[in-house]
Amino acid sequence: MSQAAANPYVGPRAFTTGEALYGRSSERAALLDLLVAERVVLLHAPSGAGKSSLLYAGLIPDLRAEGFVVRPPIRVGTEPPASAAGVNRFSFSAVLSLAEGEAQPRPMADLATLTLASYLGPAPAEAEVLIFDQFEEVLTIEPIDRASKHAFFADLAAALRSSLRWAVIAIREDHMAGLAPYQRALPTRLKTTFHLDLLGVEAALEAVQLPARAAGVEFADAAARKLVDDLRQVQVQTVEGGTARVPGPHVEPVQLQVACRDLWDRKPAEDRAIDECDVQQIGDVDQALTRYYDAQVAAVAGATGLAELELRRWFDRALISEQGLRGQVLQGATQTQGLANAVVRALVDTHLVRAEQRRGMVWFELAHDRLIGPVRASNAKWSSDHLNAIQRQAQLWDSQGRPESLLLPDLAVIERHLAEPGMAALERSFLEQSKLLRQREAESLRLHRIVRWLTAAALLV
Repeated sequence: MSQAAANPYVGPRAFTTGEALYGRSSERAALLDLLVAERVVLLHAPSGAGKSSLLYAGLIPDLRAEGFVVRPPIRVGTEPPASAAGVNRFSFSAVLSLAEGEAQPRPMADLATLTLASYLGPAPAEAEVLIFDQFEEVLTIEPIDRASKHAFFADLAAALRSSLRWAVIAIREDHMAGLAPYQRALPTRLKTTFHLDLLGVEAALEAVQLPARAAGVEFADAAARKLVDDLRQVQVQTVEGGTARVPGPHVEPVQLQVACRDLWDRKPAEDRAIDECDVQQIGDVDQALTRYYDAQVAAVAGATGLAELELRRWFDRALISEQGLRGQVLQGATQTQGLANAVVRALVDTHLVRAEQRRGMVWFELAHDRLIGPVRASNAKWSSDHLNAIQRQAQLWDSQGRPESLLLPDLAVIERHLAEPGMAALERSFLEQSKLLRQREAESLRLHRIVRWLTAAALLV
């Protein structure tokens, strides 16, 4: 078996049913008890807390052990095919998810004629559970089409009227306020909620040590605590105005998995123990998080067609202050601090950025203080490796408050670069300002020459 195949840490993805989920035993038990008692539960958590992992690797096997029939997990954001034009896309997506469990798949045309309630029927033969994952899709997809959303919630309400049908609905907590116009349609009005937080220290230690132990490798207590303490560092401002790193109460599950998977891949295959030296020499957290940041930024750039340079500059400009602290930026109508909201949401999905809703407004910030150092170091190295002289000068000009003294002196060089296609916004602004300054200088010189010529002519006359 290859070293990669033996890695017991899942990395940045969610756990799946059948995989061991460590560090969430109390949440598993509490969510199961609440769901059984209340029938409909709204599970909410910050991005990256592990909602999907808790559902797939925790709740589903626990429900089955209790004798419930668990339907295939439901997503409501699937794009309907052209042949299903005119259907309610959210109900159709839910039906399509449930149909994944059919032994004899039905034609798409037949499924398109069904609502969620008609697909499920008025009452199941035995107690069953519906699990809705990433339910925020009903709010973020076609946000102004409220009629379709109201129709879907009415459909969902009809499906949940049977007392033999349970449901858990998982949503990112920054979208909870968006449910207000629709939740009154549901039988319980989503009054029962369950909050999943990030990992506490002891839970994080379990998530570090137990997977390695199950794979036959002992992760030493001191090494595990060193890793967890490193991952929970937060940046605070001191009384003197500087910054300091102090241990916080939580660890981001995605970052823990990224760091542990990276450590495991880099340790010698024959090692049957992980100690403090391994954590320090092989599994440097900064390096693991830097590699993760590099990979995710490159992936988002490739998927969206946006230059990687623009994404990296957005992190530096919008999310990290000059003092090296996390900053929060308010979501705009179509853009947030110059970056399209669709791209920002793609970054949220990578768990590099966290969204938080307050008073009906959405704010974005770096997912964790622990990412500040790796992001800044990665961006600096990437700039050194990839930027040309013009790009570096533009970046310096911008960082220094855009003084005229840093603009380019040669108008011919400026115009040649302005003619190049695909230029980033900062470089274009830098070149245009350089051109305007040199044109003003040339015009001033021309006028000065005319005045001198007229003065000389007048003296001659």
